[in-house]
Amino acid sequence: MKKILIVEDSYIVALHLQATLENEGYLIVGKCTSGEEALLFLESNLPDLVLMDIMLEGAMDGIEVAELIKEKYNLPVIYITALSDRDTIARAKLTEPYGFLTKPFEDREIFTVIDMALYKHSMETKLWQSEEKYFSTLKSISDAVIVIDTNFQITFINPSAQALTQFAVAQTVGRSIFDILKLKDSITGAFPINPLQCPLGVTNQTSLPQNALLVNASGKELPIGESTLSLLLDGKERLNGLVITFRDVSEKLEKEAMLKRIEKVKVLSLIEGQEKERRRIAQDLHDGLGQMLNAIKINANAIIGSEKLNDHFFQMIDEAIQECIRISENLLPSKLNNFDLSTCLRSLCQQLNKNSSIEISYTDTHLKFDIDQSKKINLYRITQEAINNSIKHARAKHVSVQLVQHGDMLHLSIEDDGVGLQQLCNPEVFGKNGLANIRDRVDMINGKLTIESAEGKGTLLVIEFSPEPMTSYAEV
Repeated sequence: MKKILIVEDSYIVALHLQATLENEGYLIVGKCTSGEEALLFLESNLPDLVLMDIMLEGAMDGIEVAELIKEKYNLPVIYITALSDRDTIARAKLTEPYGFLTKPFEDREIFTVIDMALYKHSMETKLWQSEEKYFSTLKSISDAVIVIDTNFQITFINPSAQALTQFAVAQTVGRSIFDILKLKDSITGAFPINPLQCPLGVTNQTSLPQNALLVNASGKELPIGESTLSLLLDGKERLNGLVITFRDVSEKLEKEAMLKRIEKVKVLSLIEGQEKERRRIAQDLHDGLGQMLNAIKINANAIIGSEKLNDHFFQMIDEAIQECIRISENLLPSKLNNFDLSTCLRSLCQQLNKNSSIEISYTDTHLKFDIDQSKKINLYRITQEAINNSIKHARAKHVSVQLVQHGDMLHLSIEDDGVGLQQLCNPEVFGKNGLANIRDRVDMINGKLTIESAEGKGTLLVIEFSPEPMTSYAEV
């Protein structure tokens, strides 16, 4: 049974309304003759609907009372009036009433207006509760949420978004998204960049730009990511706006950077360990096996009598000595300690050119920089690895090595005309993770590796690096 409050200063009209409505099954919870009396009644009794006479006794008229009821209780109000002048109706409309009953009125008209008012208020209440639940959810989640309309103006912003942008609700709602969501490209430094990247509804863009920094109201730059752009559609699938979500990924990026630093330490220490082991083996070959072979040659000269046998024996010993020297040199080229990188690379290319069936060329420009010893060793190993892979696996006819200077940076390129990287990436063909070793060493020298390749058209590796000393694993 719906409860109705009648606010009417005419006793006869109020009594007639009460009798008519009670006969129809409504419950009249009260009859008040003034606005003040009605407001006092509502403090302890809330009806489902209020019938409000516009002209009342007391200091307030019905329109003023209805406005207070709407603000405080959000109850549906139907005006009862004998007046129909435009000014009064215009004032009444501002309070958004649920209907008008003009005196004198018929019973059926009363029931129709009341039924429509109660139904409309019920639907609005359900919608309001649904919106409240929706917005309460948006307010409680940790992701930043901003809702914009088709004019790119903000209609909603949740507390997480307020905290990141450093703008309060009053500063954002109604303003353009481009005034609040100011983004900067963390790689190029471009600012500001369009957060939507495209006209609204034209393409299927589903996220904010990659590598974006949010420049908030305080001027602080925050990396944001894991974003979504979702179209806001009405019941007829028409575009109403856009829902933007994102989050601060500072902590995530820091964890990723820490893991990369840890991995870099592991790889760097492994490579340094490999070089130390190479140095030890090279030293053992030179000081141990090499000296033993020389001692055998000296002693054999006194023992062997046949001149023919003597020449053959000494030839084999000389070849063994040279092979020992070659292995030692490959393990730890002595020239790396005594010459610059350009000289070492030229010598490497000349040596491999003599010992292989393909043509290996080397060119460089006049370099103004000295290369750190650790960096020199890594670049030498990179070149050695790349050329050996071209010789063994790429079926190349020519390999070109270039070391050139571009401003403050140096570029080392190794290019062949072989089968291409697609086949080289096959683990069975490429060998013992040659490309991975090259990537690790480039990373160790804080360089940038670029690879270009096409099947049947060869492979180009370009390493861009600074001649500044590399970071040791203890400093990573």
